[in-house]
Amino acid sequence: MTSLRTLFFLGKGGTGKSTASALVSLVLREKGKKVLLASFDDAHNQADIFDTIMSDKACTMGPCLEVLQIDRDKEIKRYLSKTAAQVKASFAYLTAFNLDHYFDILKFSPGMEEYALVSAFTELAARYKTHDFLVIDMPPTALSLRFFNLPSLSLTWTDQLEKLRKQINEKKEIISRITLAGKTFERDRIMKRIVQIKSDYQKLKALFEDPAKTSFYVVYNQDTLSVAETRRVIEHLDGQVIKPRGLICNDRTGSETQTPRDISLFPGIPVQTIPYSKTPLIGMAALEQHIQSHALTFDRILPE
Repeated sequence: MTSLRTLFFLGKGGTGKSTASALVSLVLREKGKKVLLASFDDAHNQADIFDTIMSDKACTMGPCLEVLQIDRDKEIKRYLSKTAAQVKASFAYLTAFNLDHYFDILKFSPGMEEYALVSAFTELAARYKTHDFLVIDMPPTALSLRFFNLPSLSLTWTDQLEKLRKQINEKKEIISRITLAGKTFERDRIMKRIVQIKSDYQKLKALFEDPAKTSFYVVYNQDTLSVAETRRVIEHLDGQVIKPRGLICNDRTGSETQTPRDISLFPGIPVQTIPYSKTPLIGMAALEQHIQSHALTFDRILPE
């Protein structure tokens, strides 16, 4: 059994993070690694890059490589359905109310996209745990950063819920008591659920912060706006105790040298350049040819 490693690709929209994640996935495949490439970006760029139809069901792109496209709307519905079932189990006394109506409204609430994507990610990590690599092509910066910030925010929220629940239990005898073999036990389904949610987000936060299991890559171009946004992404990740394993400069200009300004902005983080291509990198043949002609290995930034 292998130990799954997750590679997240972030960056400003249009910088080429989909192309970068596709090239890295193919390089890993050539190294004999078993890879799942999952696109979390609604732009469906991976379908265009591989020149094939994709869905949330993995399709095989040659030996050792599978690719899929997350359907965000479907993931939101799935997340709400799962949450509704858990709420009904924990709050059995609310069955007289039409909870489904309230969950229909919840799908429009702020933060639902992040929760749905986190749920999709955890399910993929569990389903493909015997793979070597899970490569995630993330959506544009704003949603990606909210995604990575979600565990910390959720832990702050669950901490407060746990304290409130304890206060309620101390002031009101609302815990159902059961007697078994002459002994009385307290049973609080709501507290049990809060503790479970808290544990889940503690594990996710630890996973994001563990460089042995998770790697982050920011893709950028040489233009001023792209470089500035990359710096903001790095600063935000730093606030989450996350340091990118590498940066990927996707050359859109054909320039053979990187400007000193680009290098000075990212001290201590290795940079891998994807050379300029005169022709579109569309289809397996074009991607593989680009890798071979430029001897791309990504060894400087990939996990050992």
